[in-house]
Amino acid sequence: MISALTETPERLSTARARLLDHPIYAAVFDLPRLQVFMRSHVFAVWDFMTLLKRLQRDCCRRELPWMPPLDPAFARFVNEIVLGEESDKDGQGGHCSHFELYLQAMDEIGADRRPIDTFLARLSAGDSVDAALEASGIGEPIREFVTFNLSAAEEAETHEVAAIFCYGREDVIPEMFGRLLARLPANLFPEGRFRFYLDRHIELDADAHGPLARRLVETVCNGDDQRRSEAAVAAAGAVEARIRLWDGLMSELDAVSPALV
Repeated sequence: MISALTETPERLSTARARLLDHPIYAAVFDLPRLQVFMRSHVFAVWDFMTLLKRLQRDCCRRELPWMPPLDPAFARFVNEIVLGEESDKDGQGGHCSHFELYLQAMDEIGADRRPIDTFLARLSAGDSVDAALEASGIGEPIREFVTFNLSAAEEAETHEVAAIFCYGREDVIPEMFGRLLARLPANLFPEGRFRFYLDRHIELDADAHGPLARRLVETVCNGDDQRRSEAAVAAAGAVEARIRLWDGLMSELDAVSPALV
């Protein structure tokens, strides 16, 4: 669904179709492949929050003393999404961010957390993102993906970041994760944290966060055709970056075990 834009730009609609038809969703069919997938994909879970926090920074003034938001509707949309992403129900009577939930899932299945833990430790120590990615030892596909999103979070205009967040994340995640979940062997993780993570994202993004994100794009474009055009270009670039990530991860998965024929 691309309703926040005046029309469905061909580049965006084509990229979206390619993304949802990617073979990676059928390629995570055993434990070793899931471990490799999660080792890299966790970085995308992390930079999701960086995009969202950029939007929150733009809509909610951070200085003291407090001042009211410039656009209350914008602030409401973003803060509702932040609430769910940063402090969601954890399925065990508490609350945690989706990133923390993903780390729990990695621990549960024995996925290698050293790259993401090293990355975060180096960032905390003051390293640049590039240096921290280098130190993590993670593969080039995820490094390129994170660099794309971090550059957008730091340099793009608000309406472009909103479009990247909406169409590169919230709009496609329910369908991407639905395809992945449908192909996970039922006996592999019947009640695991990764399955809960996928289910929770599908539920929130399809029913609440996706519509909120599209309204957010409408709000920040404010009927301006130039902004809508720039938003469409940014959105298509985000989807294409995800396709390149999936292409790279497919190569990593195939290096672990033979593909099913």
